[in-house]
Amino acid sequence: MAPLKAIHHRPAAIDMGDLFRKMLFHWPLYLLAIALAAAAGWAYLRYTPPSYMSSARLYIKDEKKTGGEETDVLKSLSLFNSGKNMENEMELLHSPILLQRVISINHFNIRYFTPQHLQDKEWYPQAPVLMKILSDSSRTGNYTFDVTTNKQPFDIKIHTGKNKPVLHVSVAANIPFVVGRDTFSLQQTPLSAMNAGPCRIEVDSAIEQSYKSVDDITTALVNRDATVIAITYKDALARRSADFLNALLDEYNDYTLSDKNKAGIKTIHFLNARIDSLKEELGLLEKTEEEFKVQRGITDIDASSDLALEQIKDADIKLNEANLQLAVMDQVEQYINNPDNRYPFTPVTGSVDQTLTGMINRYEEALGEQRKLSLSVQPSNFLMENLSDQVDAARNTIRNYISGYRRNANVAQQATQQKVNAIQDQIANIPAYAREYINIKRQQSVKENLYLFLLKKKEEASVTNASNVIDNKVIAPAFVPEKPVSPKKPMVLISFMVLAIVAVSIYVYIKYFLNPRILSRKEVEQIFNLPVIAEIFQHTEGTRDFSLKNHHILTEQIFNLRTNLRFLLADHKGPATVMLTSSISGEGKTFLSAHLANSLTVNNKKVVLLEMDLRKPKLSAFFGLDHKTGITNYLLGNKSMDEIIREVPNTSNLYLVSAGPIPPNPIELIESPRMAGLLAELKNRFDYIVIDTSPVGVVSDAKSIASYVDCTLFTIRYNYTHKARLIALEESMRETVFRKKGLIFNGIVQDTFYPYYYYGRYSYNEQKSRKSNWATIFKKTAKRIA
Repeated sequence: MAPLKAIHHRPAAIDMGDLFRKMLFHWPLYLLAIALAAAAGWAYLRYTPPSYMSSARLYIKDEKKTGGEETDVLKSLSLFNSGKNMENEMELLHSPILLQRVISINHFNIRYFTPQHLQDKEWYPQAPVLMKILSDSSRTGNYTFDVTTNKQPFDIKIHTGKNKPVLHVSVAANIPFVVGRDTFSLQQTPLSAMNAGPCRIEVDSAIEQSYKSVDDITTALVNRDATVIAITYKDALARRSADFLNALLDEYNDYTLSDKNKAGIKTIHFLNARIDSLKEELGLLEKTEEEFKVQRGITDIDASSDLALEQIKDADIKLNEANLQLAVMDQVEQYINNPDNRYPFTPVTGSVDQTLTGMINRYEEALGEQRKLSLSVQPSNFLMENLSDQVDAARNTIRNYISGYRRNANVAQQATQQKVNAIQDQIANIPAYAREYINIKRQQSVKENLYLFLLKKKEEASVTNASNVIDNKVIAPAFVPEKPVSPKKPMVLISFMVLAIVAVSIYVYIKYFLNPRILSRKEVEQIFNLPVIAEIFQHTEGTRDFSLKNHHILTEQIFNLRTNLRFLLADHKGPATVMLTSSISGEGKTFLSAHLANSLTVNNKKVVLLEMDLRKPKLSAFFGLDHKTGITNYLLGNKSMDEIIREVPNTSNLYLVSAGPIPPNPIELIESPRMAGLLAELKNRFDYIVIDTSPVGVVSDAKSIASYVDCTLFTIRYNYTHKARLIALEESMRETVFRKKGLIFNGIVQDTFYPYYYYGRYSYNEQKSRKSNWATIFKKTAKRIA
């Protein structure tokens, strides 16, 4: 039986149609919630700082995507690689270092406010006073200045941080003052006359603000094949959003040009130093030659000496070129052995052949891809391992090429050196003064050739450096937005209203479907397999009016209960005993017992009421009587039958047997033989016996007298009786103790969903109250809101 019981009491699935009808019934609540939500949305829009978004577009030249050959003449002389990675350029626009420079240079970390109710007014680009930072502005920050602008000198309250004392200073305009390690000054502006009140100046740390600004900047490629970056920036002020973005683009262009010039400047500095050194050495050699000629009286040398000098000069040139190329190879090897080098390879002592240049370019591309990928994947990732293998392969290829080149260069060097040695042997046969002069000219020639070579390289580097122009172009500068991107008025209002509707719907769902109390006849029928023979509305007036001729709703519903009771007792012959009980106290069984008994007096039927709730008797008080003498006295043998039966005032054929004194052992008296005799005697005297007994869910009084009762009515009260109590009551009612059984759904509140759903729009008020007035409308509407 246990499994069947569990299935019997399993909650039914939610009826969506029923839920919709309940939601529709509470339409005033929805209207009120929507109105409040609209007001809350308006307040949110009124007092929430807006956010404006400005956008710009930046064209970046990328050889990887644009392709083609360089057409600019100056660019054709460039020694440096200018290829770009678009992802890296977008990351550079988010760089806190770059943002810090933008904020510091343009003073975006200084903000001016006029305190107002709920929301302060921010001034930009002008303000009532102007704050100047006279110290290092990049390291200044986290100060708040409250300045009184309507008098001179300025009265200033300085807040330097939480839990730190407030400083008070008085400073004239344009006079420097020191706060900690920073120096400031204030200057009046034409707006000071318009704003006579206080002005709050917030000086934030440029470093901290740069990291915060990173989240407000977005970058994205316009499309996959383009080299145009769309950049956006959000700010609380429309003008500042555009100014900040334009300043960022200007600083980015300056930074890009400066970065391109670094390698060229480094080369030029090296060449200048080497040229200056050679110039001094050539000057000394020329002076030495001049002194030698004066001392020897020589104006010229013979033809053989001149020929030897020319030969050794050519040999020295070739030997220097070979040494220079070996030095370049040393630079290349140092470069590839340092993978952390962030600059492209630039030879400063020679030129690189095209084959080696191609190898270096492939190595740099693989190394750049490896660095970019390392930002998003682990070193153990197979993509990283593949790129690492490519970098190692490119590095090994360059090393093998350099090794082969060195072998060939060493062979050429040895041959050239042998030729030099042979010429030197020839020079040894020349007279001593001529030989000495040849050595001087030889050194001079070597230095001149090297000097001219370095001058040529310097000119090339200067031309290249001068040809460095910004490849980036701002093709769409930032504009001042007209409308904020957030909060969006329609979206905010709609969101608030939708949340209000959802919240009210959840409330309705909880109220009706998660309420632990009984709210409808349907819920009663889901628990019991018994008929609900009557539904009684809740009444606050006329409950003690026992006239059977009025047209009050209560009278009509009680007569309906009487009619259904007679159908329930259709097969019963003779006087009937009806007992009313409930699961707990307060469900209205006493009230219904009195009115049901009164309705049964129709057609001159004699009815008696028994106040069998011996623990808490209330029936006598309902009729304005006492319960001093009654059932307890009879059961104890102190009173006779005639002494305990009383007529109910202002009624006919209705009698009452009160409870009598409250006994210490009610159950023993109820189960005594005299109780059976009392009921048998009353059946001989009356047509109906109506018993108001104790709640069956609390004590067992009702079960004790159930065998003497022809019909038992169980009272269930709207929004009062707990479902858990009803389940326990239903289990008790399965016992065969009770004979015929019926349910009364009592206390239904008018103008709520339940009577509205079952009885439509019909009102059961008095005839004189059928015409609605504003008070009635307000009352009904309030019930639909609750």
